[in-house]
Amino acid sequence: TLINKILGENRLITGPEAGITRDSISVDWVWTDPSPKEREPDEEGNIPPMLTERRVRLIDTAGMRKRAKVQDKLEKLSVADARHAIDFAEVVVLLLDATKGLEVQDLKIADHVIQEGRALIIAINKWDVAVDGSGLFKGIRAALEEGLSQLKGVPMIAVSALTGKGLDQMISAAFDAREAWNKRVPTGILNRWFEAAISANPPPAPGGKRIKLRYMTQARNRPPTFVIFGNRTDELPASYARYLLNGIRRDLDFGAVPVRINFRSSKNPFAD
Repeated sequence: TLINKILGENRLITGPEAGITRDSISVDWVWTDPSPKEREPDEEGNIPPMLTERRVRLIDTAGMRKRAKVQDKLEKLSVADARHAIDFAEVVVLLLDATKGLEVQDLKIADHVIQEGRALIIAINKWDVAVDGSGLFKGIRAALEEGLSQLKGVPMIAVSALTGKGLDQMISAAFDAREAWNKRVPTGILNRWFEAAISANPPPAPGGKRIKLRYMTQARNRPPTFVIFGNRTDELPASYARYLLNGIRRDLDFGAVPVRINFRSSKNPFAD
């Protein structure tokens, strides 16, 4: 129903019964951006024109129920197909039902999306019939912060597939998330941030032996992945790695997309 509303036509079969969608259905579409932004300069310093139309591939997947409830072989294949769609997506919109709130299965799906390194957005559907919308929104936000402690501040948007409420906001948030997910930080900016971060909070010295972190680089994007080089990095506490991870998200504008940090130790020539 949501995708039909986005497209403005009844392209997909819908109904009140669960399990109508069996296979992941892909639909190509062009979104007209109501508020296009200035583009970043390319490597040669040229600024591309503002985008007003953006190509999108929408993929509608089958709903994913708790594993204990999935008995039918066809439904098992549908769930596997939905997981496959998540693995190859760029942005995943997890659609909740406002009449049911946040369920444990929703948190499991969200965690799977994050573990796969995809950008995640939460959309609360059926907002037009929600009871105590403000309390519901705050309750879901609190449950998400607790259940997804590894990734704070996931975008959460109230939508209605019936009336179209919040759809432009949801799609705009998806493009913002994709931009952060696809972002590369210049090495100079990255290492100036890194020097300031370890100066403000130096690494600990377990057993009286100092851990020295030398420099960092961005190994890849989609999702953003960084490598930090130093010595004895295998002894670095998880709390310090979280400090660096949270700082990268906050200070380098990665928002709530999954960010990876890997640590590499220099080989000690006198180890043997």
